[in-house]
Formats: sequence, C-alpha cells, structure tokens
Amino acid sequence: MVVAVALGLVYGWTLLVALTNALFMRRPRGSAPCNFQVMVPARNEAERLPLLVPPLVAAGCLVTVYDDGSTDGTGDVAAALGARVIKGADQLPEGWRGKPHACHRLASEAAEEWVVFLDADTRPSPEFVERLSRFLADRPTEVHVVTGFPRMLPGAGWEPLYLFWVPWILLATNPFGLVARTGRGHNMFLNGQFTAWRRSAVLELQPFGQVKDQVLDDVMLGRFLARKGVRVEVANLSGVLSVKMYDTFHDAVQGMRKNTADVVPGRFGFIVFSIVLAGLGGVWILNPWVFFAGVLVSLLVNSVVKMPWWLALAWPVSLACGAWTSISSGVSRRRGTVTWKGRPLS
Repeated sequence: MVVAVALGLVYGWTLLVALTNALFMRRPRGSAPCNFQVMVPARNEAERLPLLVPPLVAAGCLVTVYDDGSTDGTGDVAAALGARVIKGADQLPEGWRGKPHACHRLASEAAEEWVVFLDADTRPSPEFVERLSRFLADRPTEVHVVTGFPRMLPGAGWEPLYLFWVPWILLATNPFGLVARTGRGHNMFLNGQFTAWRRSAVLELQPFGQVKDQVLDDVMLGRFLARKGVRVEVANLSGVLSVKMYDTFHDAVQGMRKNTADVVPGRFGFIVFSIVLAGLGGVWILNPWVFFAGVLVSLLVNSVVKMPWWLALAWPVSLACGAWTSISSGVSRRRGTVTWKGRPLS
C-alpha cells in the first residue's frame, strides 16, 4: 500500500508537471521587425553554419560568430555566409572553458536591445526572426532572460532513444509553464542552445564570467540567475527553432558524458542522480500501471520537443541510459579522461 501511494505521488507529480508545461509554456507567435542580434560561439562547425546563418542574415539580423580556434575553416565559412567573425586565440585564458569564454567575448559586442545566443547546431525556421522579435517585444520589463526548448531532430540509429531521457527529466520535473504564467519561483535553468538576454542584463551581470570554469555552464548560469533574483522565462520554441545535437549514437554518448556528472552538485552527486533516473525508469516493474503513466508523461514531453513518437513506449530504456551516462560521466571525470573538441575537461 505504501509503495503504491508513493508511486502514485511521484508519477502523479511528473504527469502534472508535463501537462502544465505542454499547456502553459508560451510559444513565439505574430511578427515584428528584428529587434535582436545573434551571437554564435563556434569551434569546428563549418558544416553546421550553412543551416544556421543564412535565414538570420536574410531576415536582417546582425550575426556575429566567434571562431574558437577552429581548424576546419569555420571563420571563413561564417564570413562567406554574411556573418561578422571574431577570431579567437588557439589557447584559452587561464581558468576559462571554451564556450563561456566565447560567449563572454561575444557579450562584449552587445549593441541591440536583445542579444540572442545560439549554438551552432541550431536551425532557425524562416519565421524565426519575426516571431521571436514579437515574442521578445512582448516580454514584461521584469523578464531579463528568455530560454527554451527547440524541436529536437533525431540523429542516426539509436541516438534518439539514448537522448530522450534529457527532455524527459527536464520537462517532467520542472514546472516551466507554471513559473512563466505566474511569475513566481525560479526554475534555476537555462538551455545553452538558445538564450536571449536584455542588453542591460548581460552587460551588468557579466554572466559568462561567473561560470568561466564550468563544463555545464548553462545550468550553472540558471542557478546564478536564481541567486541574483533575475527572472527567466522558459518558452516552447519548437515551432521556430530546431536543434540536431548529435549525428550518431556514439557522438551522443561522448557529448553527454562530458557534463552529466555536474547536474547534481557535490562530489558524489552523479551517484544520486543515477539512482533517481534508474528508480524512475525501473519502478514500473513493481506496478504495470506506472508504465502507462510514463507513456502519458512521455507523450506530453514529446509534444514540446517533437522527437519520434515511438520513444513514448521506450521511456524506461532511455531513463536507464541516462543513469548509465551519469555514472560513466562521474567515473570518467574523476579519472581525468574526458575531452571535448580536442580540449581536456578534467
């Protein structure tokens, strides 16, 4: 009886959170002239930039790409596509990680009312600029930062099954929609794939310098903004922005191993996180009804990120993958064997 009640409470909560996120997270609609500039930190992204830069330039946006020591001609490609390019040095300054340093340099170039940071693997729709401009223009003055969830394009093979645990754990446990609608509380979250900052906030807070040595810099930025009491709105961006994080299963594993150990703070936080993921994904064995509750949660999560529909039936496998990734990430970090794009992350 106690177990049944506990399972009901846990999965009732995840179902409620996923439902409110599907219903209440705002979506960019309408149109307005471009009122923001775009900043792109890039390291060896020559193949991805042609899917990102042209729609932005065509819509009249100023796009600045920070070429972070690339060896594949990223800067030349960006310039040919119409972006302004800032060349970074091959060596990072002492104490800095690559992406925070790139974003810090880009932030110093802020000139428009809003500054939008996009990862190089994002893909804006033709309506992205006009809809986002309307969305940003409509934000209350107390909202200084906007982030959100793009549509997650699947990679090859088992990549989507492996990666589905990421949006599942975020959208089924964090009430982004309720926080956005009520203006109360803070999700302590940013998605580094897309963030929009009021120019005044990014210049005053110097946020990227606050997380300069962090691997999971976007999540740490979310926690920093919560401590500062800076209001962040999390939006559903799947109608105007897509992201293809990884092309293959192998790339996804390597990418997620680099930072999953940092999700829960503390020396052994990755063990706690692994236990939570394994428990959420495995308790349906005790009660088959939990499996169907998980399917409903997964469908609601997928209504935001729009991954393949069949993942809703395989959610326990994906959560198990997340638990394994957390353990693997923690062990690799402690051994000092984690690298990303040629740079050690120890």
